[in-house]
Amino acid sequence: MGEIALNDAVRKGAPLVEITVRFVDGIDYAKATEQLNALADDFHLTPRPWYGDPQLRVGSATKEALERLFGWRLKRVLLAGRSGVYCWGEVSPVQRLPFQGVIHSISMSQPGADDDGQWYE
Repeated sequence: MGEIALNDAVRKGAPLVEITVRFVDGIDYAKATEQLNALADDFHLTPRPWYGDPQLRVGSATKEALERLFGWRLKRVLLAGRSGVYCWGEVSPVQRLPFQGVIHSISMSQPGADDDGQWYE
């Protein structure tokens, strides 16, 4: 579901944020992944575990989805000494986690490998 909206965002020039979600221990990880993916079309976690760890999922999202879902505000930052190459900078940390007791943490990969240094904002 979300992959189509993410592809549309990329076509419009929106860079994506690569994210990693760690779920709390002992829940139904597949169901939790489906529930999170159903929240927004511009947020998508892969259904399979990351690095063989059943609690981890990797995915992509727009910065707008991360702000709506988690209150996590990001901005693009020009890498020092790298003309036209950007990474994500945190304006404010994660403020909330949807589905109480399901998500342990969310983080991002750096530098933004999905963003390819394209112009945005």
